[in-house]
Amino acid sequence: MEFIHENPLLLQVRMTEQSNIPFLQLVAQDLTDRFGTDLSRVTVVFPSRRARLFFNNYLYRSVGEPVWAPQYLTIDELFGRKCNLRIADNIKLVAELYDVYLEIYNKEATSPSQETLDEFYFFGEILLGDFDDIDKNMANALSLFSNLQDLDALRDDFTHLSEAQIESISRYFNSHFQGGTRLQEAFQSIWNILGKVYFAFKQRLLSSGIAYPGMMMRSVIEEQLFDLPDNSRSAAFPNAVEETSIQYVFAGFNVLNGCEKALFKQLKKISLFYWDYDSYYLDMKGSYKHEAGRFIKENIQQFGSALNPENFSHSNFPEKEITIISAPSESAQTAYISPWTESLQNTRFIDPDSAVVLCNEQILPTVMHAIPPEKVENVNITMGFPITQAPVCSFLQVLTEMQVNGFSASGKNLRYKYVLPVLRHPYTLSVFPEAKETEERIIRENIFFPTPEILGNSFLFERAKDTKQLADYLLEATRRAGLLFKDPEKYNDLYGGLYQESLFRAYQVINRIAGLVSSGELQVEKVTFLRLLKKLFSVTTVPFHGEPVKGLQVMGVLETRTLDFKNLLILSVNEGFMPGTSNDNSFIPQFLRKYFGLSTTEHQDSIFAYYFFRLIQRAENITLIYNIGKTPLGKAEMSRFILQLLVDSRLRIKRFGLSSSVRPVRPETIEVPKNENLIRKIRQQYDRNTDPEAHRLSPSALNVLIDCSLRFYLQYIEGIRTKEELSDELDSSVFGTIFHRAAELLYREIGHMENEKNFTPFIVQKEHYDAYLGKNSFKLDRLISRAFEEKYFFKPDVDISQYNGEQLINFRVIRHLLRRLVVFDRQQVPFSICGLEYPAYTGFELPHRNVSLKIGGIIDRLEEKNGTIRIVDYKTSGSGKSYKEISELFEQKDDRASHIFQTFLYASVLIRSGKKLPVVPTLLYLQEAGKEDYSPVICYEKEEITDFNQLYDIFEGFFIAKLDELFNPEIPFRQTTALKNCAYCDFKELCNR
Repeated sequence: MEFIHENPLLLQVRMTEQSNIPFLQLVAQDLTDRFGTDLSRVTVVFPSRRARLFFNNYLYRSVGEPVWAPQYLTIDELFGRKCNLRIADNIKLVAELYDVYLEIYNKEATSPSQETLDEFYFFGEILLGDFDDIDKNMANALSLFSNLQDLDALRDDFTHLSEAQIESISRYFNSHFQGGTRLQEAFQSIWNILGKVYFAFKQRLLSSGIAYPGMMMRSVIEEQLFDLPDNSRSAAFPNAVEETSIQYVFAGFNVLNGCEKALFKQLKKISLFYWDYDSYYLDMKGSYKHEAGRFIKENIQQFGSALNPENFSHSNFPEKEITIISAPSESAQTAYISPWTESLQNTRFIDPDSAVVLCNEQILPTVMHAIPPEKVENVNITMGFPITQAPVCSFLQVLTEMQVNGFSASGKNLRYKYVLPVLRHPYTLSVFPEAKETEERIIRENIFFPTPEILGNSFLFERAKDTKQLADYLLEATRRAGLLFKDPEKYNDLYGGLYQESLFRAYQVINRIAGLVSSGELQVEKVTFLRLLKKLFSVTTVPFHGEPVKGLQVMGVLETRTLDFKNLLILSVNEGFMPGTSNDNSFIPQFLRKYFGLSTTEHQDSIFAYYFFRLIQRAENITLIYNIGKTPLGKAEMSRFILQLLVDSRLRIKRFGLSSSVRPVRPETIEVPKNENLIRKIRQQYDRNTDPEAHRLSPSALNVLIDCSLRFYLQYIEGIRTKEELSDELDSSVFGTIFHRAAELLYREIGHMENEKNFTPFIVQKEHYDAYLGKNSFKLDRLISRAFEEKYFFKPDVDISQYNGEQLINFRVIRHLLRRLVVFDRQQVPFSICGLEYPAYTGFELPHRNVSLKIGGIIDRLEEKNGTIRIVDYKTSGSGKSYKEISELFEQKDDRASHIFQTFLYASVLIRSGKKLPVVPTLLYLQEAGKEDYSPVICYEKEEITDFNQLYDIFEGFFIAKLDELFNPEIPFRQTTALKNCAYCDFKELCNR
């Protein structure tokens, strides 16, 4: 391989011009200067795969002609190529570890462990992480897991430690091993077997030809599996590297674990090492230690640097300008993306020189929506979209909840609460096209336990009896859901492709764990299977399809390794995200981790410091945003790295704050003017001169018109209804309907009227009620059961054993109220029942508007007593409301006596219909009917109304005036001024109430 010598003049030019040249471009230029256009014999090793895409681009640019490109590998791939062991699935590894742990624990313990795999899984992951760290750093596991109670053995094992270090360890283990508490004893008993578990576990994996990453890397180093030229095996490597022997190029590495260090030492003579750093945080000659340069300094001292400081400038920080912004929330940070892109004048976002970096990757969905498409045509999202935020995850969630909790004890029927979410999910349509119709039927008919027949015998609603069937069930459901995307024209946008890819990834994840179950390698119950599946989904992402070296780059911190950008917007630069919180879940104490060369929290902080300062070292336009809002742990704090920048007088820093101003807005009253078209629509709805089949105006509708005319417009003119929901909790209207039907059945039975269509007036005596009291009270249960069947279950022969707790409580409350009605009415006899659920309607004319209306409703009970007609309106809750004047019944006011208005309207309708006897309006509040001297007769001016004819003219005057308002084009439909009326209104959100 020909070596091209460096031109001294070219070096001088490069020293002055390369300060902002991306690191990978410097590497590409240096390699082509060394080897020309043939790099085919060189293997370039990067920390991650993304670097190779940018490097290839720079390589072509540096030469400007076709190049024999080198081979590209990640460090993991390099190790993997030299080892015959296969990296196993984490679930399989934990399952194998569980078997080994259980076997050794049961041999050592006095009583066998009852711990299940599900209970062990979390601990197993921690232990697996510890084993991986031990092997990656080539620590002495036998010494680490030895019984450290023997301090003499401790001294023998740790000859490399100082007396102070040994004393520190001794104090630690004296306190943890000699206290005798249950926690200490448990820790000691587990610690004493971990060495045996570690070696037995590795031996078991070796026999199966599988490994975890650290085990694989360690085996490569210990067995010296790299084939090196004979002249390269000398232990004394020269500092200078001869280009003719170069086979490997390592670029962009920072912290090295023990295996990587050993590998670099083995390959040092045939390798070039390119370290990316800046003199701002790395002083090779001085004693000052910046945490960002901690590992780079060690690496350069051990392996040298291909980019020699004498030829290449490593100073990019002087007089750098940085903008630091505080934001009140995470969403406020993303809102700044649009003005940030606007501020980058003449930037078309074609070249990949601008990036939005997310220290908190959870805000990615918000960031995606915040990027202005009119400004940024090309976006490359290097992060994976969390599959947990894709529809497939919610689809699988409702399916698994139904499988675990949705079936009745017999396993034949399902509970509606778990069926409806499945029917409502969009993906269900591709599996069960009749989902919408089935949902409507279940709600309409109050089917609380839908059968397989009602559910169309779809496989979606079949019960998975064991774990294997559950895995196959979820696989088939995911496969069929993917049929939604078979038409590419319907789903050709970003989210269509993303959701299609998420279905594929979900299928892969399920298939991965299902394969372990089918092969018998993983033996778990359904609940454990679902927990494992949920855990896998929590770390699964869906890749975006885009052009990696084009457009605005959106990435996480780890993806920025080796990459440089001209324009940077870094979000969530807060403690906890930058540096990120280290995973402290470990069975090995931190000070032992430090002494054995394992990763520690200090490692983590130094790594993030390097990521941060290396990322901004070549950028020209840097904006850092941090959150100052509340978090679950308290107020968010700016990153320590921002504080380090703020105290550096050499930097030019501008600070700003984003704020969200809260201005009280006086909501304007919403009005709907009655134009000609709307008046025509109202007439067609209610005017019988316009349409003889026009609707009737009920007391309920008129009450709404009085309380809020806007609600009347929305509900009765436009016909807007809230979505019907099925609930096993009876709302007040359903409760009242069941009671009214039970009361009607009671009096029909007393009057011997089995035919619902016929009614004959009859007289009620005391003995009629005696048949329902005392020992005969069970007869009331029969009537209530029938009312439930007709008005709630919508099917006959529903045994009370099928009622749930809520329904049983309501059943007993209705029985109590019905019995109170029987006792109260028994005291009023004799009287004549003239009508049950009596339809009372009559016409009302508005001659000056040429409008004819039919008004009325259903009276609960009409009776005759002492020469009067009594309107009996049952009320199952509440108590009577007062009024002073009739006019108050037509005013918008809080706590208006709407029930009295309704009863008065019935009285008015009866008088208009020609009833000759005095009409007495009554409201029978059953909650108060047990009181002595209780009278249901409505009062006016503190006197009971014995004949409504005396108030008829007054009521009619106000009533006709209210009806006239409905057809008056000068009076619009308006929001109510009585805000209490909004409390339970279905349209309050629309009105901002």
